[in-house]
Amino acid sequence: MLVQDTAYDTLLRGPRQVLHARIAKAIREQSPEIIERSPEILAHHLTAAGELDSAATYWLEAGRRASGRSANIEAAAHLARGIAGLSGLTETPERLQQELALQLALGPVLLSTRGYGVPEARRPYRRAAELAARLGDDRARFAASWGLWITTHGGGREDEERLRHLGGLVQIADRVADPELSLQAHHSAWATWIWGGEFVRSQDHVRQGIALYDPDKHRHHALLYGGHDPGVCGKGQGAVALWALGYPDQAAQSAQEGIVLAERLRHVPSVLHSLWFTAAVCHLRQDLATVRACSDRLLTLGREHGLKQYQAIGGIFHGWALTQSASGEEGLAELRSCVGFYGEIGWTMLALFRAILAEVELRAGNFEQAEALVATEEMGNRWWWAEFLRLRGELHRNGPVGDRAAAEQSYREALAVAQGQQAKSLELRAATSLVRQWRDEGRRQEGHELLAPVYGWFTEGFDTVDLKEAKALLDQLE
Repeated sequence: MLVQDTAYDTLLRGPRQVLHARIAKAIREQSPEIIERSPEILAHHLTAAGELDSAATYWLEAGRRASGRSANIEAAAHLARGIAGLSGLTETPERLQQELALQLALGPVLLSTRGYGVPEARRPYRRAAELAARLGDDRARFAASWGLWITTHGGGREDEERLRHLGGLVQIADRVADPELSLQAHHSAWATWIWGGEFVRSQDHVRQGIALYDPDKHRHHALLYGGHDPGVCGKGQGAVALWALGYPDQAAQSAQEGIVLAERLRHVPSVLHSLWFTAAVCHLRQDLATVRACSDRLLTLGREHGLKQYQAIGGIFHGWALTQSASGEEGLAELRSCVGFYGEIGWTMLALFRAILAEVELRAGNFEQAEALVATEEMGNRWWWAEFLRLRGELHRNGPVGDRAAAEQSYREALAVAQGQQAKSLELRAATSLVRQWRDEGRRQEGHELLAPVYGWFTEGFDTVDLKEAKALLDQLE
């Protein structure tokens, strides 16, 4: 082998290209099984032969195949080679179409491996949007806009940009009149509205999107939009909205259905996506065992497949679970580290993660750290603003200063935000915190009159911590 390598290295560029061209021709004519099994081998020889436009076709196929088996790091390398090979060629419509396909395949892969918040994940979609506009390709324009939508952070001016992308997706879907595009328009809409704190509106889009969804027909969407399956996402994000709206048992069921669906599809990033939202819902239900099980799988699969975003999310929930046990200090260190890292690469649910950390810091008596987390209005936290306000109240009431008037003001603000969002679970938490303070102040009748109708609204979830604590408090007040 060493002699062969030495002989190859002595060849000039021209003879090398001829050699690779002959190998590529032989593979095409005599070994179609190699192309079927490992198209990257043919792509490599075509690249070395200088046949870059032909090579791009096989780099694309190799990237898609690797992505399909959840080998995303390998997929990213194949697709990047295909794009690089085309960069020096004349910009014919055919060449632009090839690059467009490569960029649109690369985007979801980078979302899975790097996270939604990193600039690298946004670049393929920017280039794809430019190419789709030049080619007048509506479907490609839709996919590029979807990628730009998901990589635009929530909060402030960027909310306007996200809404603009969402509006463009709806317009294209309506113009093309394709149910598949309509499904993805609903996909982007339900996520937009849930993180905007409009839980009822989000659920409307979940129902409409799931009605269009077919797991066999649409399984390829995970490779084109966001790196995860839309049905899995609808079940998971829909579960979070259900919990917020006051249906904790239905939320747990929806989240578990997401896991079942993802495992049926055998798409690792979709499985991780389902575990993410199941862990979130079970954290909200204070279901420690399920959170721990989900976090373990998130960490194991995330590390195995090099998916940093899911490793960070797994670490957050794993750290929180440890803080509920004798390993509190170890868990707090992991929680701090993973929330910080996630903040660098993602933004979806960052508000929840910061709130989780703030509550743990508060209970540990780390008041300065907790105050730093709840005092800043974090981008995209409108959906979780009621909980931030409630935690501010907890900090005022239990912190070193002990300002009960400020605590009551924060609790009342949390209550108003939750009521405005029709978020009954968040309303219950805010009401319970406020009534605890009133109980300690001797305002028992006033507290009962506030908490009883909120608790009485619920028809399920009576085995969850929030409802148990509210019931115990009501019993005390009586």
